[in-house]
Amino acid sequence: MRSDQLRSQIFAMLILVCIHPGSGQGVFKTMLRLPDTGQDASFTNSPGEDSDYKINPPFFLVPGDGTVIDTVTGLMWQQSDGGEMSFESAENYCQNLILGGFSDWRLPNAQEAFSILNHGRQNPPLDPAVFPNSGAEYWWTSELQAGNASKVWVTNAGGGIGNHPKAETVSAGGTKKFHARAVRDVAPPVKVSAQYTDMDSVVMDNLTGLEWTRFSSRDSLTWENALLFAENLVMQGKSDWRLPNIKELESLNDETRSQPSVNPGIFQDIGTKKYWSGTSLPSQQLQAWFMNTGFGVISHELKTTKNNVLCVHG
Repeated sequence: MRSDQLRSQIFAMLILVCIHPGSGQGVFKTMLRLPDTGQDASFTNSPGEDSDYKINPPFFLVPGDGTVIDTVTGLMWQQSDGGEMSFESAENYCQNLILGGFSDWRLPNAQEAFSILNHGRQNPPLDPAVFPNSGAEYWWTSELQAGNASKVWVTNAGGGIGNHPKAETVSAGGTKKFHARAVRDVAPPVKVSAQYTDMDSVVMDNLTGLEWTRFSSRDSLTWENALLFAENLVMQGKSDWRLPNIKELESLNDETRSQPSVNPGIFQDIGTKKYWSGTSLPSQQLQAWFMNTGFGVISHELKTTKNNVLCVHG
């Protein structure tokens, strides 16, 4: 891509961020939009799986200066990660990084780190045309586990995210490779007065623009039945509800909470349960991704397992 075209893309993203005003005390919006998972393959004849919906397909710009621009989220990323290091070293590394002419790099938060994963792939779950394979098993985020400063949220090479002890990485005496990849804001984050707007039986997430059913399914369901339940749901006059993909489901998680890790004041029956996503595991087609609301760990299991369901619209 020519440099003038790249500058035009960046300018457009700056404008898009600036037109979302924030006011008062609230939460910060660091991503313009939530990217799709990148899963294009179909794994069932039932309607409603991840690949049936294309909303914000991943699209990256690679300027050739060691940086990557995610045009969906508006974030700029370090293209090649910084290698294996301890959590404290990762914080210092990102804060002191100078790359692409910028010095305001930082460790990503959990949702930002999860946003660049491509769930059409595994080991690593990253687009190889954008992010070179470094052999990392995990990537640090900036967020500690709620109530335990010895554990940190990390994404993993399988495509999940979870809370792991700092001591697991090689540099801290462990046996696993935890790497650091820095991120920066192309434009300053904007403040949203509140993350959620309560609309009776439906909840609007003001960070993603998604509408959610406030209450989960009455019964736990297999993955196939969860797809059908969501596709057949009619609520508040809307019939286009669906099972969320795994990035959408993860966006509800609040890493400062646990037991449950999703705001129980908004989702009043959320509980500590497992919730299905519509995203399959590409290497094991009989399994699908879910979120456990104990802490918000993202993992996968057989589709014949019965889990709970939240439906999404938008």
